[in-house]
Amino acid sequence: MKSIGAAVWCTLLLVVPVSTIAAQESTLRRGFRDIQLGSTFQEAQERLASEGAFAYRGEPDLSMSLSRSESVIDSEGRGFVDRGLLQFSSDRLYILTLYLDQTQLDYFQMFEQLVSRYGDPPELTPRWARWEDDRTRIELERPLTVRYLDRQVLQELGSRVGIERAIGSEERDRFLEEF
Repeated sequence: MKSIGAAVWCTLLLVVPVSTIAAQESTLRRGFRDIQLGSTFQEAQERLASEGAFAYRGEPDLSMSLSRSESVIDSEGRGFVDRGLLQFSSDRLYILTLYLDQTQLDYFQMFEQLVSRYGDPPELTPRWARWEDDRTRIELERPLTVRYLDRQVLQELGSRVGIERAIGSEERDRFLEEF
């Protein structure tokens, strides 16, 4: 009986450090080069302007402001990047989408690179592959798009949308009662 307990403890001592190391190794990158999720709008503009993979010219490339708290930068790319789309919520970058040049790269090259870095994707369909950790989601989509997403911001926005839908549903019901 004591030997079984000792064997269990030895196994746990071996497994816990290995799983801790594996968890540390599986941490996903939070962006491309110096353009990182969580950057402010101003930081992202400065980094885009100095980044060789983008042909960002400043304010004219700013495509739209979706609301007071949401905005988007759409910039032409250079080299391997055709285009970059940066989405902000409350002045923080929460989605970075890179549309890559299909004449220089293909889906399978990107897929192999991401698998070599992060392992097999936990979610895989014929159209996309997805890797996640506690903070970040990386999506590779066909034909050739890489997307970095801040999971916390996405959850907060999802909660906000759910609340807005519930309020809208109540308003619709009150309106319908008037007939």
